[in-house]
Amino acid sequence: MQIADWQTRILVALCSWCALAMAYSGGPPDGKTGRPGEGTCNDCHAGVGSADSTELAGLVGNWYQPDSLYSLTLSVRYAGQSRWGFELTIVDQANNSAGQLTVTDSTNTQYSSSPPGYLKHRSSGTHPGTPGPTTWTFGWRAPAAGAGAVRFYWCANAANNDNGNSGDRICRDSLVVSETGVAEPGSTPGRHFWRYASPARNRVVISYWGPAGSPVRIYAGSGRLVRTLISQPDGELVRVVWNGRDAAGRLVPPAAYFVRFGEEISSVARIQFVR
Repeated sequence: MQIADWQTRILVALCSWCALAMAYSGGPPDGKTGRPGEGTCNDCHAGVGSADSTELAGLVGNWYQPDSLYSLTLSVRYAGQSRWGFELTIVDQANNSAGQLTVTDSTNTQYSSSPPGYLKHRSSGTHPGTPGPTTWTFGWRAPAAGAGAVRFYWCANAANNDNGNSGDRICRDSLVVSETGVAEPGSTPGRHFWRYASPARNRVVISYWGPAGSPVRIYAGSGRLVRTLISQPDGELVRVVWNGRDAAGRLVPPAAYFVRFGEEISSVARIQFVR
């Protein structure tokens, strides 16, 4: 009877372990992003991956405009793995919620309002049997002005799809995003002054106060770097001329683009490009 009792206990334990592994395929528990005071996916899954296996896209130059809505994408890739999951949160410098995460793909993602708020996968969002890379899209409304820098924390699971908790690769990372503003031409004195025409057709000339020879970076709304120009002297100002082409010489489509001035200057201008 004693042997049978131990066999029963082992069977129950194995069933519970399998049920736990399967349950998390529908979404991890809150608090597994790796932010201060939290755990990670390694609390339930064995295996360590690399941070560079994940990427957060959609933020231009690692800054945000207060109270603006962003469409973001988190991607994960890992050779040999075939099931995927994640959890993400955003906090301010006091480790409290920063802005508002929003679900834009309810088939593959879900939101938990437990503070500070978590975005995570659904079961269908784990894409079992697929080799990756896998992406999840979501929205984020940035906090009001004055919130300062915020930090994104996320932890992704590149799993092996065996419905267990071993052989997985846990990839965690974080990203600091600074607060800035998009000013109207001439609205800010000193070196943060710029002058340009918007909407711009075929080409745009931007004049501003700042050091000559400094980089001026042009980003698409998705956060992708389109072109880097170098400012040239222009009397008391400096200027750059953009011909509406990317770094490969291809014409860019009509859209809104963001221009960031210099390395040390956090000023950003928004230009509507038309044809």
